[in-house]
Amino acid sequence: MTFAIAGTAITRFEDLNQLSTAEILAAYNEATGKNTKQFAKRAKGMQQLWAVIADKVEAAQVQKADAVPAAQEEPAEVAPEQAESVQKPATAPSTAEEPAEGAATAEAKAKPAGLKARVEDLLAALASGPRTVAELAEALDMEQKKVRSTIDTARRVGHTIACVGRGTFALPEAAQ
Repeated sequence: MTFAIAGTAITRFEDLNQLSTAEILAAYNEATGKNTKQFAKRAKGMQQLWAVIADKVEAAQVQKADAVPAAQEEPAEVAPEQAESVQKPATAPSTAEEPAEGAATAEAKAKPAGLKARVEDLLAALASGPRTVAELAEALDMEQKKVRSTIDTARRVGHTIACVGRGTFALPEAAQ
């Protein structure tokens, strides 16, 4: 027995790419009993659907592996590999789905280390005096857009960064 959605056999997470977004949404609504109108993003919908159907897909593969006669050793060896590949993607989406209400919390836990390091690098670069965005981008080895974003982030977390000219920023101590 194989698990299928809209006539497409689903044996692993990547198989969901063969389905249209509408088919993913319909399968999700059918599996959960919900009436979701749309997903924020297709990838998010695929993750949500996989979180719901992963156990069913695995059960179908186990049942298929049990049905294979003992005389055919090779297909029986292939089925456990497929089961492993199913479990690997199931782990990532399920961990992303666990804090459904606190999805922002999971992102916040993942991002701060990078943001904190970037903010600290930015503050260190500005400690020597006023710098233009272009100079900061070169010194920090990042795009100008990322530098501006990091300046905004630093301001949001409580650091004072003064704009002392067009595209030139400084720490208040260094600006004087």
